[in-house]
Amino acid sequence: MNRYAVIMAGGRGERFWPESRVSKPKQFLQLMGDRTLLQQAYDRLLPLIPSENIYIVLGQQHLDLATRQLPDIPPGNFLVEPEGRNTAPCIGFAAIHILKRDSDSLMLAIPADHMIRGEASYRQSLEKAFFWAAKGDYLVTVGIRPSRPETGYGYIEREDSGMDTHPPVYFVRRFVEKPDAEQALKFIQEGCFFWNSGIFAWKPQTILRRIELYLPSLAAGLEKIGSCIGNQDYMAMLKEVYPKLPSISIDYGVMEHSREILMVAGEFGWDDLGSWGALDRIVPGDERGMKVRGNFVGYDNDNCLVYGDGGLTAVLGVRDLVIVRSGDVVMVCPKDRAQEVRKLVELCKNNKLEKYL
Repeated sequence: MNRYAVIMAGGRGERFWPESRVSKPKQFLQLMGDRTLLQQAYDRLLPLIPSENIYIVLGQQHLDLATRQLPDIPPGNFLVEPEGRNTAPCIGFAAIHILKRDSDSLMLAIPADHMIRGEASYRQSLEKAFFWAAKGDYLVTVGIRPSRPETGYGYIEREDSGMDTHPPVYFVRRFVEKPDAEQALKFIQEGCFFWNSGIFAWKPQTILRRIELYLPSLAAGLEKIGSCIGNQDYMAMLKEVYPKLPSISIDYGVMEHSREILMVAGEFGWDDLGSWGALDRIVPGDERGMKVRGNFVGYDNDNCLVYGDGGLTAVLGVRDLVIVRSGDVVMVCPKDRAQEVRKLVELCKNNKLEKYL
């Protein structure tokens, strides 16, 4: 019962625009199946962790949406950030709440927007991560064996010899930023590089000590917030301090500088659903590679992802495109440029078209 999980649900999902909007980002969407990404992340945790020990970190504008989607989570377990400040503040924010509640706790942190295949193996990896987090002051992460030379993910280089099995566990040699295509291919050939899944396990006091060591200004702010948890000054202190916290990821701020990091080799299917291109990798297509959701008619098309939430999408003689019809917006781009959809979001902002965001 000393196991806790934090689902990080504060992302904006701009590369899934126009389906992902400010009022309803991708983690609250049913992109695959009849449950949202947030609900699926929660469902996968339940065999390991009771709902009363699961926390959600998110923004105020999505609190009502999240509580409707996850009615079994206690209201006090929704931790509202006054402003998104990246994953290091998010994780630290959750850690001070868990530590306040349970001084003998273990903490798991996962993103809300991952695709997982092989849930039994996934939970086995989380069990192993908890096991090693309990054994000492380790920072434990889960790495995914790469299936392609992906340039959109960070990588983890493990040591040569493992220290556990089923699934294997290794000490981490280093974290590596997103590589170019040549370097990514070399990583796969070398065999000791894994994708950085963004899944972590540790004791709350362990990660807070590392934050204090490497991000002292963040630690100072978290200490101020933590001192007010449970009293009437909490909200005022949170609103004053949180927006001033440094905006930095846990990878940049802590993991890349730390020692005593362990990696569980995750032996399950995984994808970071970061863009329409990621969804295209996962969704099965017909004999011509057409992957369609919604009302559609088409003739002589090849290898397109067509996503519609209403009306009719009619397509003739095109190939290798992402075509999204969502509400009052139609978005079309080549598949190999799906990572750049965020540029369209920026153009909307610059041209005072925020009503479409």
